[in-house]
Amino acid sequence: MHRWMVLLAAAWLAPGCKGKSASTPTGSVSPQTVLAKVDDVVITTADLRELMARHASQPFVLARYSSIEKKKDLLDSLIRYQVLAMEARKRGYERDPEVQRVAKEKMVRLFTQQEINDKVNLSDVQDADVERFYHEHAADYVRPELVRVSQIVMRERGKAAKVLAAAKALPKADMKAFRDLVAKESEDPDSKQRGGDLTQFDRASTLHPKAVVAAAFALQEIGDLSDLVSTDRGFVILKLTERRPAVSRSLDEARGEIQRRLLDELRARRKQELVEETRKTVKVEIFEDELAKLDLAATLGAPASRSVRYDAGLVVGDRP
Repeated sequence: MHRWMVLLAAAWLAPGCKGKSASTPTGSVSPQTVLAKVDDVVITTADLRELMARHASQPFVLARYSSIEKKKDLLDSLIRYQVLAMEARKRGYERDPEVQRVAKEKMVRLFTQQEINDKVNLSDVQDADVERFYHEHAADYVRPELVRVSQIVMRERGKAAKVLAAAKALPKADMKAFRDLVAKESEDPDSKQRGGDLTQFDRASTLHPKAVVAAAFALQEIGDLSDLVSTDRGFVILKLTERRPAVSRSLDEARGEIQRRLLDELRARRKQELVEETRKTVKVEIFEDELAKLDLAATLGAPASRSVRYDAGLVVGDRP
């Protein structure tokens, strides 16, 4: 935002701001009060309202621009801005592709806000849907403490002790070096092909030997190594790769979060419906032969005149 726009907003926020006279408080000025005209374009107090709200927290600026002379200067700045806009339009800048792209983006954003977000709100989220979501995703709200470790398994204690020493010599945070050690030394073919990863498990897990489970939960910090763990398959070295605390959230505690998530889904669904309805009324052509020639990887890092932003699976602003 230009400095003059900031100052303009600040001045009109001043507690003693006047619209037409020094004794008229800001609150008595109608939003439709005309402050100036540039040809057929009027500048009203409503035009300044958004800028005013943004800078109400700058009292030192407000005081500086409380006089009628300063207010005239600031209003003149807004007039100059409107004059430039008119001249730019006369010279055809409104047909510039970048200007049209920005205008289209703002238009679609406003359309989305008024036709979707304002019309689909929290009251449309049913309690039954919230409860069903909670129970279907119970693991997200109620789960025990979880750990994740990678292992190296060897049959002989002597060899295992040497590998443990080698593992301890590695940087604690270097997971790749540990996976390389797994690939070189581990004698368990199943976990070896996953870099030793045993995935997440809780204390009640029966997928792994009890000694392994106990040793895994004894590890405290990511990257910690266990001592040799004796099992019926040999000796195991564990490295902690993830630790997730227990979660226990009731339906009431999770309700607000679930409502917002379901609201987003409702809005996304309504947006998709709008797109599908509208596509029936317009002609859409896709040139697959040209699409096939496009090398997206070659465009990475290259400057682009257009950008794409995704929202709920749809392109916001319809920018190709």
